[in-house]
Amino acid sequence: GYHTEYSGMKFAFFALAEYCEVFVVCGVAATLFLGGYQLPFHIDEKYPFIQLLQAGTFFAKSLALYYVVIWIRWTLPRLRVDQLMTVCWKYLTPIAI
Repeated sequence: GYHTEYSGMKFAFFALAEYCEVFVVCGVAATLFLGGYQLPFHIDEKYPFIQLLQAGTFFAKSLALYYVVIWIRWTLPRLRVDQLMTVCWKYLTPIAI
């Protein structure tokens, strides 16, 4: 796999790109499902720090989702391709039909 093909800084950039992609997906999920930059409470729009607070809210929601993704990824064992295909053909396809 790519663990043997890439070593050193090449693998570091590969892993960094993967984690950046996960953060972007978490940002999209926070926007679509968690309200994006909207605060969980009401603040008048006349305060000058409202944009910073909204940006902080968006990044907090994204980081919370990022934490959940990393937690699940590090906790659960990695499935092999044949295990995934078995689940697909034996269980998911009959359920879909």
